[in-house]
Amino acid sequence: MTSKYIRSLALLLCAALLGCLLAACGGSASSPASSAAPASDSASASGSSELPSSTTEANTGELNPGNFDENSVFSITGTENAFAPCLGWGPGVSGCSLKSVIAAASLLHWAEDARMSSRSPEAIQDAFYSWYDGLTDNQQEGFAEAWPLVKDAALDLLSDKDSMTGRIADAGLDADTLPGCTLKNWQALQTVLDGIVPETNGEA
Repeated sequence: MTSKYIRSLALLLCAALLGCLLAACGGSASSPASSAAPASDSASASGSSELPSSTTEANTGELNPGNFDENSVFSITGTENAFAPCLGWGPGVSGCSLKSVIAAASLLHWAEDARMSSRSPEAIQDAFYSWYDGLTDNQQEGFAEAWPLVKDAALDLLSDKDSMTGRIADAGLDADTLPGCTLKNWQALQTVLDGIVPETNGEA
């Protein structure tokens, strides 16, 4: 009886010890999980401070200065300043020969800067009319009379600048900066204006 009693007691002790071990293991298993939760929250918090990839890409890219609508009137600037020297004189007016050179130099510079050969005729027309439509009737007529002289002076500067040395100097222009325009850019502007500027009976 005594040995059986001892054996039973030993079994009970073993069972109790096993239960304690299982309880201890269960507690240790739940402990890392509970400690891992703050780490997860921390990672989430740090992740929330980062910008979305799409936003980051949008902010780091550089704008392409050539990325514009070449057929938009708004991309052709300086129209009023370019045509200003074409007003207030005409054929037969004193100094018209020198004024035509000044006006031609201004339009040549504008045609080059605006890269007229890359524009559509409609865009050039719109840029011109944005200035021309704001003129009085007398100013429009005066420009129409002066245009043939301006056009001839521009073509002379492009093809035979040496023959114009005296006129360039008298006009107060720097010969080294003239014509300052490629033939294709000037022709793009001239072709459009020839088609829309009214013809007059004015003579040089």
